[in-house]
Amino acid sequence: MEPARELNRALSQLSTILELSGNPIAVLEGVEEARDIAVEPGAVWELPERARAYLLDLLQGGGVKLHTDYIELIYKALHDLSEAPRVSFGDNPQSLSGVALEMHPLLQRVHRKRLIRASVYRRRAEMMLRILEQRRGVSFGPLWVRVQWGPVLPQDRSRLVQQERTLVEAGLHSRRRAMEELGVADPEGEMSQIQQEATEVTGVAMGRNGRE
Repeated sequence: MEPARELNRALSQLSTILELSGNPIAVLEGVEEARDIAVEPGAVWELPERARAYLLDLLQGGGVKLHTDYIELIYKALHDLSEAPRVSFGDNPQSLSGVALEMHPLLQRVHRKRLIRASVYRRRAEMMLRILEQRRGVSFGPLWVRVQWGPVLPQDRSRLVQQERTLVEAGLHSRRRAMEELGVADPEGEMSQIQQEATEVTGVAMGRNGRE
C-alpha cells in the first residue's frame, strides 16, 4: 500500500507541475505595481527603466526528468514487492518468448498461492460430498479430490497434445487423464461419445461388407 500511495502522490505532483508550466507565470522584477499583464501572443508590456520581465520556467534544469525517474523507481519497488514484474502487465520491450516468461516471479507467486489454496479447496470439496452423503443417504465411498488449475500463460497446444499422446501410449496416463490435462470439461461424457461413435462406425462398416 505504501508504494501505491507514494505513486499517487508523485503522479499528482507531476501533474500539477505540468499544469502550471502550461499556464506560464509572469515574473516582474523592479516593478512596484503592474496592471493588465497578459501572457499571450502579441502582448506588449510597458516596464520602467531597469525593470525585467520573464516567464517562470518550472521545467528548467531537467526538473520533469527527476520526477519521472522517481516515478519509475516507485514502479520498480511496487513490482518487486508485489512479485509482479512489468512484463506481466503486457510491457514486453525485449519480445521475450513464453518459455522465458515462465521464469518470472509472478508465476512463482501463482504456484505458491496454488499450493496454499489447493488443500483448502480439496478439503472443502470433501466436506461438501460428505454432507451430500448424509442428506441424500448415498455413499461415494473413499474420496480423492484433485484440484486442477488452468495454465497461467498461453501454451503450445500441439506440443501438449503430443506430450499426452506419448504418456498414454507409455501407459503413464489414462485417456481420461489426458483429456483433463487438455481441458476437456467432461472426460466421462467424451469417452462415452467416442465409444458410441466407434460402435456406429463399426456397424456401418459391417453393413457395407454384408451388402458386398
